[in-house]
Amino acid sequence: MSANSVNAFSIQFNRYASIVIFISGVIGNTLNIVVFTRPRLFNNPCSTYFFWSSIANISVLLFGLVSRFLSDGFGIDPVSNNLGFCRFRYYVLHSSMVLSSWLTILAGIDRYCISSRSAHRRQQSNLKNSRYLVAVTAFIILAGYSHALGLFTIEQLRTGPSCYAQAGTYRVFYDFFYFATYSFTPPIVMIGVGLATYYNIHQLRSHIAPMSNNEKNHSYLRKRDRQLLKMTLLQFICAVILTLPIAVQKLYATFTQNANKDTYQVAVENFIAQLMRLLVFINSSMGFYIFVFSGAGFRQETGQLIANFVKVVFGENSGIYRLAQNRFAASSVVQVDQFNQTATVLHPQSNLA
Repeated sequence: MSANSVNAFSIQFNRYASIVIFISGVIGNTLNIVVFTRPRLFNNPCSTYFFWSSIANISVLLFGLVSRFLSDGFGIDPVSNNLGFCRFRYYVLHSSMVLSSWLTILAGIDRYCISSRSAHRRQQSNLKNSRYLVAVTAFIILAGYSHALGLFTIEQLRTGPSCYAQAGTYRVFYDFFYFATYSFTPPIVMIGVGLATYYNIHQLRSHIAPMSNNEKNHSYLRKRDRQLLKMTLLQFICAVILTLPIAVQKLYATFTQNANKDTYQVAVENFIAQLMRLLVFINSSMGFYIFVFSGAGFRQETGQLIANFVKVVFGENSGIYRLAQNRFAASSVVQVDQFNQTATVLHPQSNLA
């Protein structure tokens, strides 16, 4: 395969893949925002983290994927032709990516607290703390990446102008900084929080089982265990798979930027770089689908939202609305917030809201 063939395939791949990722991502994150503001979920601390994480993900898609779609798919590069937009775009893009990851970690920590046997630790899961942590985390990340507004530049390469961190010491620093705050540390923390939460649930199950002979309650507990574990595992597994490769690619590009490469190697490396970027955008697009797949409570809320939308569009007396209402009727009788997981069942007298 020649370099021209690789470049042609790369262009077509980026055109169609980017469209699918963008549409599914915007729809999914928009639905996340709507679902997490519904009355049953709005006052839940986890909803606060996921709500703002979804907004950050939309920002990633708008500032990251759209420009990449134009650049990689059609050769139109608005970023590398305007220094101001170059710096602003990377600042918003990378800080939004990092913010989304750390908000997901905070949501996991909240689930860890709420599943704890310690009453004091459970009380740390509350709406006031979640809003405070969102504000502090956003401030730290936005301030931490502010240097990109002054130290990113447009340089002329053999392939044309390119917007990125200034070559030299700062570029090496930035790649490691990005690697540490987005692609390496968050997945490691997610793994630790997930294992700690699983340990909490195991301890709670062991504690409650001898106290009750109600098999129904025991089965309900096990179901909640599976849902919590599945959501946690899927989130950090996806984060590791989809975000770590871009950091490795960035480090490779930095340390081989002065190496002699033929046109075929350059074409292959460009395609790999574009593929790694698409993986990052997939990570920002699939949160809604992970929640629907693994969270029964979220799935029920989404179903009721769809039924309400059908009611507005087709009318209350339409057959399609009655079908949707019957399909998602179970969501109206759910009395326990799925995001509170086992703690509400095991500690019914504690305030977990």
